[in-house]
Amino acid sequence: MNPTCQTDERNTPSCVSPPDPKLIAEGWERRFIADSKRAQDAIEMYGEMGHDVRLEPVNATGLSEACSGCLEAFAQFRVVYTRRKISQ
Repeated sequence: MNPTCQTDERNTPSCVSPPDPKLIAEGWERRFIADSKRAQDAIEMYGEMGHDVRLEPVNATGLSEACSGCLEAFAQFRVVYTRRKISQ
């Protein structure tokens, strides 16, 4: 981690995008940020455990200036969200 990044009360670095409040309200849980390979692994693993899986781009809005060099790298990653499958 960049030594100039700050952390919040949950010790989350300021250079990590926060969970999307709209998705949280819809019952999604933010799990982790992953590269494309790990994101595909997560889809398979969580799917086998009975979860829906959703991949979202990393939200770079509000990153500190110290983290601006990470923007290009963030484009290679996705945020993994899951929720229990909704019975239909």
